[in-house]
Amino acid sequence: MPRIFTYNAFKNHSPKASAYADKHAPVVVCAPTAERGLPFSVTVRIGTNQKHPNTMEHHFCYIQLWDLETLVAETRFDHRALGDKPLQIEAQFTIIPQRSLRLTAMAYCNQHGLWQSEEFFVHAPIQDS
Repeated sequence: MPRIFTYNAFKNHSPKASAYADKHAPVVVCAPTAERGLPFSVTVRIGTNQKHPNTMEHHFCYIQLWDLETLVAETRFDHRALGDKPLQIEAQFTIIPQRSLRLTAMAYCNQHGLWQSEEFFVHAPIQDS
């Protein structure tokens, strides 16, 4: 089983460790409420302040979006298509919620392993007819 890293495991360390974590930890960005049965946009961003390298030797391979134990979306990256300069990596997903969501993102860096976001709750109330 791979070790899973989170930003919180590094946030109280040195500024260098915090920057390292920010370069790798995914963050779920979306509205806190959604309408059931309608398209809902979710962005997963790698880090918030630091750009990540994008070379053959060091790059992100994929970002996944999970609702509890269910994989709801995934994107894979070909680092060559994104250029070879450091960048802020993002993935845009559109999902159709049927209930409230507990979203978590996972992202894999080929040098520094598997990273997990904090859980983000999205309320999708039952609509009165």
